[in-house]
Order: sequence, then structure tokens, then C-alpha cells
Amino acid sequence: MIFALDLEGVLAPEIWPILGAHFGIADFSLTTRDTADFSELMRRRVAAADKAGLRLADLCKVAHVVEPFLGAREFIDRLRSMGNVVIISDTFNEFADPLATKLGSVSLFSNRFETDQHGVIRGFKLRIRGQKERIVSGFKLAGFRVAAMGDSMNDLSLLRSCDFPVLYRAVQTLIDEFPEAPAVENLDDALALMEQARKKVDEQGG
Repeated sequence: MIFALDLEGVLAPEIWPILGAHFGIADFSLTTRDTADFSELMRRRVAAADKAGLRLADLCKVAHVVEPFLGAREFIDRLRSMGNVVIISDTFNEFADPLATKLGSVSLFSNRFETDQHGVIRGFKLRIRGQKERIVSGFKLAGFRVAAMGDSMNDLSLLRSCDFPVLYRAVQTLIDEFPEAPAVENLDDALALMEQARKKVDEQGG
């Protein structure tokens, strides 16, 4: 069985708002909770970084200090006792690799920045945006049952394509769009749902 989890807002704080508060840049603080057009959101962030003279390394110094939510590492450890755990997120490897390590070296599927020879962000490769459903479908074609957990509209394809969806501290628009999925507000309740999913798979011989 595979447990596919979002990162920011689920296992750790949103990184861009932290960058926005640190550097005093409003465009950094916008997230997918504010706009559904992720490409436009990223273009605004990249333009703001360029205008402020910030290189990727400057942003990473702040992003790499971010810690997982209390109990997130233990949550991952419990899931690992029941199956494989992966993070599928619209974040960027350059920001989130240290977080994945802090969570126990979890496999991270995310996007990447494009920089010039001076380390200035010039663009980005959205390797995950719009691909979450395909990643889950690949797991299922390989014979795995998949439980997934997310919090915002950009996780909808991930949640709809899995076998056992969990909405975690979800925005109301996601709850309204996917009312049949269980919604929880803490990791203990999320773990209980994941354990139920594992039990169902075992009963079905999956």
C-alpha cells in the first residue's frame, strides 16, 4: 500500500508565506489557497524575487529553516509501519528537500526551479502540476492501493484518483467540491482513517 501525502499545510507550514514575511514581499505570501492559476502565481513570485535582487540561495536559506508540524514525523513513522510513504507536492525540491529529510527521508515528488549562472531564478519546471493523478494511476497500475491526504484545491486530482482520500484541515472549497471524502482536523484522526484503509486492503487481500 502507498500513502501519498501533500506537504505544505499538511505536514509542514506553507513555505512561500514564510518567505513573504521574512523579506516583506506580498507576492510571496500568496498561495494556491488564494489563486487556482499556479503558473501565474509562480510568475509573480519569480518576478518579485528578481525585482528584490534575491537569488535562489537567498530564499533557500530561509526555507531550509522551516520545521515540520509537531507530530508529523511520528505520523510518517506510523504510516511506514503499514506501507510506503511518498510526498506529492506543488512545492519545489530546492525548498523542500530538507523538510523531506526531517520527516525521515521521505520520497519527494515536486517541481524544480530554473536558474541562470548567477543563481537568479529565471523560470520553473512544473513536473507535478497536473500530474498528480498520473502518478497515482502509475502506482495503481503497479498493483498498489493508494491512500492520499491533501488540504487545498490543487490536491483534488490526487484525492479523486486514489482509493482512500482524506481531507486534512481542508479549505472549504475543497470540502464543497469533494463532500464524500472524510475531513479531519488533526493527525490522530487522519492516522485512524489511514489505519482503517490499511485494514480494508488487508481484508480484501490487496
